Amino acid sequence: MALKRVPLRTIIKVVGIATLPSLVVLSLFAVNERLSIHSFLFGYIAVWVGTWMVVVPLLMNLRALTEYIFDLSEDKKTLVPELNVLKTIFNIPEALLRLRAVWDHKAMDMQMVIREGEVIVDTLPDILLMLNDRLHIVRTNRAARTVFGQNLAKKKIESVIPSRLLLDAVVAVNEDFRGREVEFRLEEPVVRDFLAVIERLSASDKGGVSLVITMNDITELKSVEQMRADFVANASHEIRTPLASISGLIETIRGPARDDDKAIDEFLEIMAEQAERMRQLINDLLSLSKIEMNAHTPPIDRVDFVKVVQREIKMFDLIAREKKVHIVLDVPDDVPDVIGERNELAQVVHNLVGNALKYGSANSEVLITVRVTTELPPDIVVRSHTRMLLFSVRDEGEGIAKEHLARLTERFYRVDSARTRQVGGTGLGLAIVKGILTRHKGVISITSTVGKGSVFSVYVPLYDA
Repeated sequence: MALKRVPLRTIIKVVGIATLPSLVVLSLFAVNERLSIHSFLFGYIAVWVGTWMVVVPLLMNLRALTEYIFDLSEDKKTLVPELNVLKTIFNIPEALLRLRAVWDHKAMDMQMVIREGEVIVDTLPDILLMLNDRLHIVRTNRAARTVFGQNLAKKKIESVIPSRLLLDAVVAVNEDFRGREVEFRLEEPVVRDFLAVIERLSASDKGGVSLVITMNDITELKSVEQMRADFVANASHEIRTPLASISGLIETIRGPARDDDKAIDEFLEIMAEQAERMRQLINDLLSLSKIEMNAHTPPIDRVDFVKVVQREIKMFDLIAREKKVHIVLDVPDDVPDVIGERNELAQVVHNLVGNALKYGSANSEVLITVRVTTELPPDIVVRSHTRMLLFSVRDEGEGIAKEHLARLTERFYRVDSARTRQVGGTGLGLAIVKGILTRHKGVISITSTVGKGSVFSVYVPLYDA
């Protein structure tokens, strides 16, 4: 790095200051007549020229050193200047080289820490927003950009998240430096619930990060909590109804019907029906509980699904004959085995065939089909298997309106509550089927036409798929 010239005014000023002591001494000699005026002038000029010759290279070295230090402070990549004079005195160039090496190493470490921090922040699953003291967004992470859009920088927080609850909490934290938690809901573009934690940094540069907001999407958690609450309420209602009926009949038998044998027999029959309904409900609740407990333990057994179907159909022979329903089983030869738990798959078959007989018309046909297929309905995605076993049950009942199909596997959901109770349903059969299939990595598809009947199709992974 070449040395730059020093301004003449600066050189004259420095030389003047440096030669001032010599000027004073020479002046004293001249005043005391110990030095002639010519000798005085010649001496001062000699001192001035000599000082000039020493000061100019030194000033050039100092200027180059100053500019290099400024470059270091601005992180500019420049070469160490050739400081010949300072090198002779203090070996400053070597010290600068060491300083530069340490500086570069520290800068690399800092950049690495910054990059690591950015990666960590970006990969956090929770939404992260950093605001300045004017509540403008300074930084975000990937989760925030995914939910609220890519161009969030410099926007006011209320323009990105239009929630009065959140904004009030942010303003309060910004004023009193006390962190807060707040739950809020956004209605658009879809309804979502969030839990936000807001913290104020103790100190920040002007315009820098002052507030940090982390947000956790709790929509699914809220939905699960609501489902549990609904489930408990529905289960309680379903149990109370037969209990109330039985209690009322007992009071009647003890009172007005005490001596009426015919009425007592009728009431006892009703009580037996209600007790059976309670037994079915409790069994279904226990089945659901067991399925949920084993939900994260996939089955590994090899099951002959055709034999399971044949066995379950035999259990419905009497019911089918009483209702004059003809059960047709369409099964090709050499159907491969499936992965599963025999008892749970038997329950799937039992529930679907039982529903077909309950809700199918009298003097009709129930067609049961077992096939190997590679084609799935367009609304179903199964990534882990290319071939699956298809088990379908088609009835010729009244059919189900389209708006009900998506909710049929919900617990206690009924298209016609009165009819379901009349035929002895608990409203849990299809929920049990869905739970079992989820554990088996299978799926259920339902199609129906009002007035013609319904088709319930189950897809289960093959053992060798």
